Amino acid sequence: MSSPDTPEPQNTSEPQNTPEALSPEVIASIRSNLDEVATRAATAAEASGRTSADVKVLLATKTQPAAKIRVALEHGFTLIGENKVQELVGKADDLADLDHEAHLIGPLQKNKVNHTLRHAHCIQSVDNLELATKINNRLEVLDQTVEFFVQVNTSREDSKSGIAPEETEALIAALHDHTRMTLRGLMTIGLPGRTPEEIRPSYADLRELSEKLIASGVMSPDATELSMGMSSDFELAIAEGATMVRVGSTVFGARDRT
Repeated sequence: MSSPDTPEPQNTSEPQNTPEALSPEVIASIRSNLDEVATRAATAAEASGRTSADVKVLLATKTQPAAKIRVALEHGFTLIGENKVQELVGKADDLADLDHEAHLIGPLQKNKVNHTLRHAHCIQSVDNLELATKINNRLEVLDQTVEFFVQVNTSREDSKSGIAPEETEALIAALHDHTRMTLRGLMTIGLPGRTPEEIRPSYADLRELSEKLIASGVMSPDATELSMGMSSDFELAIAEGATMVRVGSTVFGARDRT
């Protein structure tokens, strides 16, 4: 049997502000930014021959207080993603009264699987068989299921998580018997670049890999989602087929890195 998880991370920060504690200017700015992102995403989707309904906007809420996230949820943007399990856990109670879908979009350590499954609707960072087996075994105990993405390192940067593109087929094939986990598609973090010519290939590669895996029967024809693109390049990602973009600073402003 696997060793028990570490104790659930505690929320040691100051109590989160309520939306009413935010200034009217901050609230108005978040709402305006959300509307602008939605318009830009819809325009990009239509330019790629799709509709706005074909592309979801996930709010990357790393380091953002629950008060700001609540403004976004109440404005109709109910898909959020956390990079760290501690933040996923720490904000859960403050957001529990509002309808939303929480994703883990950062790396997941095996000793934090239990905490993640209590709060995440979807795990976007599955990139190895050992982690997936840990998740599936725990789900068997809990008699639950979870949705997930396979994270692929299409930029091939050593600093990034994700399985190599050429190893993805074998991993997905090995996950066919992990029946507690439902594959939604593939996720990647694009290559930072200054021009579209530098940025687009890592997104195009993910789309092409997805098409290949579905055509070969290794990946379910239902697992068509592509989570790719962030604040600086999400329109390029949509042009290359993204069905979900992860946007944070464009909505909330620069992260507090203190």
